[in-house]
Amino acid sequence: MKILKSIFFVSFILLNLFACTTDEEPLFQDKYTAEDLVKLHGGDFKQWELQAFYTNCNQKQLSEKNTCFVDDFFVFQKDSNEINVTSGEGGCDNVAPEDEITTASYEFYEEEGLVFISISKASSVNGVIKNIFFSLQLVELSTNQMIFASGEKGDYRIALVFVTS
Repeated sequence: MKILKSIFFVSFILLNLFACTTDEEPLFQDKYTAEDLVKLHGGDFKQWELQAFYTNCNQKQLSEKNTCFVDDFFVFQKDSNEINVTSGEGGCDNVAPEDEITTASYEFYEEEGLVFISISKASSVNGVIKNIFFSLQLVELSTNQMIFASGEKGDYRIALVFVTS
C-alpha cells in the first residue's frame, strides 16, 4: 500500500510539473493586446526558460529535441520583437552547443490580436547543415507561464511551455 501511495504521489508531482496548463488563472485568450504583451516582455525585456517541448501536449509526449531545447534561455524584447537565445549545455544532434546557432523572434498582429513565435536552430553535422524551424501561436499567457502551440484550445499538438520566476 505504501508503494502504491508513493507511485501515486510521484505521478501527481510529475503530472503537475509538466502540465500544459495550470489552475492558477485562466490563461487562454482569443485575442491579445499590447497591454497583455507586457507579461511577455516585461515592459522592456524579460527572460523565460523553456520548461517543455511537446510533440503532443495533450498526451504529454515530449519531443525528441526536448533535452536540447529546455536548457536554453529566451529573452523577449519589447521594441525589436527579437528574442535573444542563450544556449544551454546540450546541443541537438550530438553537436556541441557552441557549434549550434539558435535564432528566435515573435510577431504581434495587433488588429487580429495574435502572437506567433518563430524559432530556428541550425548546426553543421559532418559537413551537412541541419536546421529545425517552426512557428507557433501564443495560446496561453500569464505573468509566469506562456504556451506557444499548434492546434485548438484544449487540443494542443506541438507546444512550447515557457516559465519565468
